[in-house]
Amino acid sequence: MKKDFLLFILVSIVLFSCATTYQGKEHTHAGFTKHYEESLFNVTRNSLFSVEVVMPEGHLKVGKNNIDLIVHDKSDRDVVRANIRVDAYMPDMGHGIDIEPVIVEKGGGLYQVRDISLTMPGHYQLIVTVQRGSETDRAVFDFPQVGEMTMHKHILMPEGIDTSRTNTSEKGIYRISYTPEIDPIRINTIHSWKVKIQNTSGQAVTGATVRIKGDMPEHGHGLPTEPVVVEETEPGVYIIDGFKFHMPGWWVVNLEIISPLGTDTVQFQLYLK
Repeated sequence: MKKDFLLFILVSIVLFSCATTYQGKEHTHAGFTKHYEESLFNVTRNSLFSVEVVMPEGHLKVGKNNIDLIVHDKSDRDVVRANIRVDAYMPDMGHGIDIEPVIVEKGGGLYQVRDISLTMPGHYQLIVTVQRGSETDRAVFDFPQVGEMTMHKHILMPEGIDTSRTNTSEKGIYRISYTPEIDPIRINTIHSWKVKIQNTSGQAVTGATVRIKGDMPEHGHGLPTEPVVVEETEPGVYIIDGFKFHMPGWWVVNLEIISPLGTDTVQFQLYLK
């Protein structure tokens, strides 16, 4: 009898210890369970679901981000086989990021979200929409500052910008022209440019290296994509793929040309509607 009583006491101590440890990792919010101390937690607008955001790096950064989502329903059960959508929005700028991340369900209410592309520093919101059957609800997570803000000189678009598609490089080494695959260029549409590079005598410049940089001087950010040369289709004619202008307004595209003739840069200005 004494032996059984001592065993009961020992088991009770062990169970109490485990429960204390478990409760230290999980917390209850309006009937929903939060699993990790360092995670972000929110209940959806209509209290249909809870969403817990786990960030492996502990924060969001400018560039590509990966996060995990733990989703429970209003009975605090794992939400499986749901349609999950994650949108990145910049409330101060009044626009979102038009590159959809990849979402993979891992089971047990866990969803991995990969390649959330944030193109510039600033104030972001991640809007998580959960749709299961006839139920749809969303939670908003606020990130007041992603990345380091740098001081940009406020550059207003000058009157009468030159939108010519043929220009001479800054040092006068090259004569460059471009033709977009889509004309007129459409917002939020990935497309290619055909770029023709000649010397000042009109001869084709072959085997050149071309580096591309796009910028919105009034907003202080660049392109959401990284255009690259994919081929030289004929002597001096290069296909640059991956252009995407995600906002209307004044854009500047710089092409740096590197060849045995020298290194020089040409600038093209665009105004997109």
